[in-house]
Amino acid sequence: MATRSFLLSEDIPGAIERLKLNSEFPTGAAEKRRQFSLWLEEKLLQRLREFGDLDGLEPVLLGSWSRHELCPKSDIDLLFAGKEIEVKEFIGKAFRAGLKLRARTPENMQDWSAGVDPFDILALKAARGFNPTAEQKLTKQRELAIKRRREILAAIRQERDERRKRQDSISNFLEPNLKFGAGSLRDIEQALAVRELFPEKFAGLEEYPFKVLLAIKEELLYLRHLLHLIGSGDIFSAHDQLEVAKHLGMESGQLMKFIQSELERASFYADWAVAYVTLSPKRTAVRLKSFAGMLSDLRRDPHSHLQYRIRLKVDELAKPLTMEERGRAMQKALYDDGSDAFYMSLYRSRVLEVLIPDFKRLRGLVQHDHYHRFTADAHLVQALREVQRAKSQKRSLGPLSKLTKDLTPQEWWTLKLTALFHDLAKGRKSDHSTEGAKLVEKYFAEWKYPQGVTDDVRWLVENHLLISTAAFRQNPQAQTTWKRLFDRGVHGRRLILLALFTAIDIRATNPEAWTDWKAKLLLDLVENLRSPQARSFQQHLKYAGKTRSKQVEEWLLKLDPLLMQSLQPKVLIDDLLEAASGKADLPAKVVRTGDRLWVRFHRRTDETGLFLGFVKRLYSWGLNVQMSSVSTLPGVGVYDWFCLRTEKSARQVAQWLALPSERQVSVPKVSFQSIDLMSKDPDEWIFSFRGRDQRGILLAAAQALVEENLSLKWARAHTWGQQIDDVFSVQPLGEVESTLERLRNRFVT
Repeated sequence: MATRSFLLSEDIPGAIERLKLNSEFPTGAAEKRRQFSLWLEEKLLQRLREFGDLDGLEPVLLGSWSRHELCPKSDIDLLFAGKEIEVKEFIGKAFRAGLKLRARTPENMQDWSAGVDPFDILALKAARGFNPTAEQKLTKQRELAIKRRREILAAIRQERDERRKRQDSISNFLEPNLKFGAGSLRDIEQALAVRELFPEKFAGLEEYPFKVLLAIKEELLYLRHLLHLIGSGDIFSAHDQLEVAKHLGMESGQLMKFIQSELERASFYADWAVAYVTLSPKRTAVRLKSFAGMLSDLRRDPHSHLQYRIRLKVDELAKPLTMEERGRAMQKALYDDGSDAFYMSLYRSRVLEVLIPDFKRLRGLVQHDHYHRFTADAHLVQALREVQRAKSQKRSLGPLSKLTKDLTPQEWWTLKLTALFHDLAKGRKSDHSTEGAKLVEKYFAEWKYPQGVTDDVRWLVENHLLISTAAFRQNPQAQTTWKRLFDRGVHGRRLILLALFTAIDIRATNPEAWTDWKAKLLLDLVENLRSPQARSFQQHLKYAGKTRSKQVEEWLLKLDPLLMQSLQPKVLIDDLLEAASGKADLPAKVVRTGDRLWVRFHRRTDETGLFLGFVKRLYSWGLNVQMSSVSTLPGVGVYDWFCLRTEKSARQVAQWLALPSERQVSVPKVSFQSIDLMSKDPDEWIFSFRGRDQRGILLAAAQALVEENLSLKWARAHTWGQQIDDVFSVQPLGEVESTLERLRNRFVT
């Protein structure tokens, strides 16, 4: 037990027993809480009387003690109207005994509000004299709170705004602060105080909001008692939620869903009460005639009293609407731009859950995964807000914002609908993305939305988690990554929409998790998927699909993307199928593509030195290799393509390569700027050779690998302007460090 409590350690076991309920929470919690607070007062008085004549100091009880709401770790707020020297002696004894009091004496005995802030003046209004003498003096001071009520209201509004800025949420955090969070005891107490300060403003209005606030206040006080007794403070941590739920005989998820729902209700009604007293008669004179008119009013001025009136009447207004009319209402709400306050008002007035009944199932749903920051229902509205921010604030998504510039109004609408549906199936047993896609189909069919919008939103909801893994955990340049995404339809405009929604979802889940680094990774993935190499790869996959052979797709994954960018799918895939279907080696093939000449060598059986032999053969005819794609494919064998830098015709080169004799060549002396080991494992070493382009440089590298007795598994050779970048995968043999040292000694100067 923390020392901050006035209870002694031996009091705790019995205290927890006193709080046990005879029925399921929250039934009976209010009465049990009141009894417990009175017991705490007795315990506190026992300790205070140890330090002197408490009655003689004429104490005035403030804060929770004055309201009979004392908790084990409540601040002990006291104002002493007795002699100051005796008060100081009393407080000193209490502090030395480990009992910290928040106590003071009035600066001016005739005016206790002198030198204090507005909240202390407000405290006087609800204060309670400890004895008749103190109560008599207090009575004269209570009128000060009424006289300065405008000042107190301004202080309340400012304090609430400061707390909201620190939180920026339409729902409490997943680990709510029961004293200071949204919908907390502080919010409730301020709302009740405002009603007491301005009774004329609330005359004739329903008592319902304040009955709700009082009921929720009792629930939160009961939970606060439990938290304090188990050694915690006012923040309801994930660990505390488990322990308190165990005390109450409930599942943690069940308890938190109830609490978060209650906090949302308390936050709404408290916000309404504090705002209502400042509204003009024109704004409070709300007339709700139709659902469409209600939406127009909210868009124009989404003030809290309008939300309150709608919340009470929204079911009645929606009842005569057909499903198609509800769909039009949703389109009216989302299609055009809206303010942040407008989107929050759709949530807080319950418009969203009336139009989308499945929204109710998410109310208060907590996801403890160290990532989600809001309840499930709040997260969907946060996502809706983030879509609008991405559109209105040009740099809100960092480097990724460049993808928003060409979006059409319908695509923005698509993103807003996706925001509301992407996690709508959370909390169900099946995969929420798949189930969410089914909900899109259900609602959009009833709403009679265009098929194109339905298809896009359904696809985005079903795949909304797809590319975050690819962008943040996989290689965006790997063909395996491309294929996985292409197979799921991630290309064209859908690629852009999915990338943008991925960013929006991250920001709506936890704003602090979104960084420019993540934006760059997502943008890199998009640019890779839109690159000429990726698009060519996609075309080859499409053609391969017509062959109905999975093996063709496996072959394509092993080939260089630049090769596919240069060769038509029919040329390459038909050649692969021919090589696989025959029993003999195919003759060399020569293909002209634009200003490039490609040569293909094929051997059914691999053997050491084949690659070197191919390079020598080309070199002997004066043909310089600009790039190469060297592979050994299952069912095909050795399948090597070389891009040549030559003005010779395809026919001439084919004739040379058809000659049976091999011309003798001398391997030239070359140098590389660097030779590095890119990776190693028991099955493969990958070396990178980089340097300035020189005649015969690929031949020299191939010769060196043969002399090292290294068998080639695959190779990629590229020439970029005057620079070469050759990568070789070989079968491990011996010590890689020794091999690397010999290669460097041979070539790197």
